[in-house]
Amino acid sequence: YGSAILKVIRAYCEEHDIETAADVEIFDAPKPKRQKGDTKKESLALFKSGKSVNEIADIRELNVNTIIGHLASFMDSGEVKITDLISEAHYEELKVLIPKTTFENLSDLKHQLDDKYSYGEVRLVVDDILNSN
Repeated sequence: YGSAILKVIRAYCEEHDIETAADVEIFDAPKPKRQKGDTKKESLALFKSGKSVNEIADIRELNVNTIIGHLASFMDSGEVKITDLISEAHYEELKVLIPKTTFENLSDLKHQLDDKYSYGEVRLVVDDILNSN
């Protein structure tokens, strides 16, 4: 489980711009601190080069949902479409199901829906519904 746990920790640190021991050179000058937004741009560049979300997560050693979050941040600019991140069928189904469901939070909603929908898909469609209102 060690590598899976480290992957989650790295993703959290990456998302929150937290420097880790792996980022610090002991004998050399420290690496320049990454600019906020760079991590999202790295994910977008890989996506535009034809890599899938899963491939990007593997390459960057981040969680799939982290990559989906990175790419979703480019939906407002039109660089990424929601259907680039989830199937058209799941998008259409969730657009109908979610408004008919009473829920307290995303976790509650996810548990009420069919297991065929990922947490990332549910989050994307909820955000899309909220942003379109």
